[in-house]
Amino acid sequence: MDSRLQPLFELPPAWLQEEGAEGDVVVASRVRLARNLEGMPFPARLDPILAEGVRDEALEILSGLAETAQTLDPATLESTERDFLVERSLASKDLVESALPTGLCFEHGGVMGVMVHEEDHFRIQGFAPGLNFGSAFRRARGVEAQLRTRFTFATHARFGYLTACPTNTGSGLRASLLLHLPALARMKAPLQKALQAAQKSGLAVRGVHGEGSRAMGFLYQISNQRTLGEEATSQMEAVAAYGREIVRYERSTRRHLMAEEGTRRALLEDVKIALSLLQDSTQLTTAEALDALSTLRLGVLTGLLQEVASFEPDALMLLQQMFALQPGHLQARMGKEMTPSTRDRSRASLVREALRLAEGES
Repeated sequence: MDSRLQPLFELPPAWLQEEGAEGDVVVASRVRLARNLEGMPFPARLDPILAEGVRDEALEILSGLAETAQTLDPATLESTERDFLVERSLASKDLVESALPTGLCFEHGGVMGVMVHEEDHFRIQGFAPGLNFGSAFRRARGVEAQLRTRFTFATHARFGYLTACPTNTGSGLRASLLLHLPALARMKAPLQKALQAAQKSGLAVRGVHGEGSRAMGFLYQISNQRTLGEEATSQMEAVAAYGREIVRYERSTRRHLMAEEGTRRALLEDVKIALSLLQDSTQLTTAEALDALSTLRLGVLTGLLQEVASFEPDALMLLQQMFALQPGHLQARMGKEMTPSTRDRSRASLVREALRLAEGES
């Protein structure tokens, strides 16, 4: 692995090292600010030489942002390392596959990051565990303030911050929650009802890695779509209010699953199957591993796992495994690109080892 990424890889991201507010349902909060340079074309129309100059100047400023701040050019990384950064939500596919000179900045804990020349000149991100937009927003605003020392952002007196995509114009803010909804997912109709309610409220529903990604392991991202005509705080509160509502819905669904003998028995059987799959399989696809770990985590949160296992892994550890077993993380760990079948064998071996460690600690 590239030495610049090694500190990032050694530990889970800081937002996965502790359980935040409503952490049994809300994995993390993220605030992203889109900012563009005054008097300069958006990245899609930016001259590559000019883009390189902006990128280099921005990374110079950002390198002093924090003691552990790391800046780099994604083009210098291997494809597996770029995949790892996408899985960490510090980069996007569009950024790492861009033909334009692009840049990245992040700190070792992974609670802040900047993408230079993605869709906008700057995509500034702040993260926090659980339901905590306040901390995430402060981190993003701190980075924005650093960039303001050298750059002037494009604004309009009526519309606010100008962005490459009109749907981001205004505050330029996207507030998103990463949710784990295994109980609702079992009921299907309640999950669809909850996600449709989000969309009717003007919120976007996406998979774990944002736009275009799948909702593996019953992980979903919910974010605001309205950025024009409202204050940033109001936009964050709208997402937070929905988050609090779906927390109650997920918890009540868990209670319903446990209260009805038929649904309780079915869940217990699925927890057994998930545990057996993770302990005994010699090959596991990403979807198989994440779905089984998700079911096991539901078993921990409902107390059912105690009935079928002599140990009970920590619910947070199971979430950490759900991220660590994704393809980019696996290949970064091994330091090379792997075939799908090799990844599947490695994934099965690593999750068995993690469960053995959890059993030894119980």
